[in-house]
Amino acid sequence: MIALTNSKGGVGKSTLAVHLAVWLKEQGFSVALIDADVQHSSSRWLSRLDPSIPIQRLHTPDDIIEQAPEMKANADYVVADGPAGMAEVTRAILLVADRAIIPLGPSALDLFAAEQSARVVAQAQQIRGGLPEAFLLLNRVQSRTRLAKEAVEAVALLGLPVARKRVHLRTAYADASGQNTVVWRMPAAREAAVELKSVFGEMMDHGEKKLGGDLERASAAVS
Repeated sequence: MIALTNSKGGVGKSTLAVHLAVWLKEQGFSVALIDADVQHSSSRWLSRLDPSIPIQRLHTPDDIIEQAPEMKANADYVVADGPAGMAEVTRAILLVADRAIIPLGPSALDLFAAEQSARVVAQAQQIRGGLPEAFLLLNRVQSRTRLAKEAVEAVALLGLPVARKRVHLRTAYADASGQNTVVWRMPAAREAAVELKSVFGEMMDHGEKKLGGDLERASAAVS
């Protein structure tokens, strides 16, 4: 189970969750989605995009703890779109997830939220003996800006691995949501498609049923 979590809303969790679910299915895996966000953005989007992917809207810790294991048993991957905030629902997700991806933007508010998220992840890892494996993903990055470079340097201090690949600020991601599609099915969104597939490729370990691979602590300049 792969969870997209962050204490801050508007960081791209739903966009990444939908794209990740579709991408995993296109790799030949069976996939299900948990939408734990009260806005239901990912489930609405995905149900129109691919009705064959099972979706559950789970909004209480009990629902997560009780139903997520069964979903995991019936699919190669379960993608969980977590709510904004690190409330009990998010903590429950982290208690059953195998991997946690924390997307964050290059702003002071995002970095503060990421610090809170990293703390809650660390608590779950302490309880579960190391799980979920977690890393930070810089999202909505504007290349070669001072703010982006400062963000890279700052997240390196949070104690979690940081994905080498980054997601840049592009209108294609918002357009994909409005069109109920994914960027690689949009003729004018080639750069976004290449970028996001590259990010997901880094998450996967050569197509094996686990995440990992090419992670490193953020130290290089933003490309």
